[in-house]
Amino acid sequence: MNKAGEENRSVRNTKRRLRDGLLQLLDRKPINEISVKELTELVDVNRGTFYFHYQDIFDLLHSIETDFFEQFDLRVSVNPETFSDAELLPYLNTIFSFVGENQTFCRIMLGPHGDMQFVERVKNRIDAQCSHFWQELFKGANRSRYEAYNAFIINGCVGVIQQWLNTGGPMTIDDITQLAVLIIKASVIPCIAEP
Repeated sequence: MNKAGEENRSVRNTKRRLRDGLLQLLDRKPINEISVKELTELVDVNRGTFYFHYQDIFDLLHSIETDFFEQFDLRVSVNPETFSDAELLPYLNTIFSFVGENQTFCRIMLGPHGDMQFVERVKNRIDAQCSHFWQELFKGANRSRYEAYNAFIINGCVGVIQQWLNTGGPMTIDDITQLAVLIIKASVIPCIAEP
């Protein structure tokens, strides 16, 4: 392997160690209590190396979140204009499966020491994809009731994910997906129809 390849592997390894170390610390305490010194000592990386790659702890966290959302968008994106009722179960299954594949990261980020902006970014991405679908599927729905219902469903899905991640509960990804679809399909028309 050429020298550049070795350097790239070394950089990737260093960044991975810093990321893993930050998540390990975030699992125990809030980010504002984590210092660069503490992180670099934990993962045995020189502080100068840390600052070569990141401005501060928040920059590292932002980098981790950005990578997560790039992968999330690749996996979860749908064309909302062609999204149909039949695609709801596979769509939610894709979201929940992606969370399962990134279980440790999601548990930490959705947990007590996580980043509320992360939670809002998750909700906004799901809303951006689903809102057009709901509007097309249920034309003429009461707008204010639709918005309240949409917020309820998105927050409910995030809550189910948090509960599943925190308890390691007996439900599988398929169980969670089927429950979410059942709740949505059973409640959507009575909840957003004109009173």
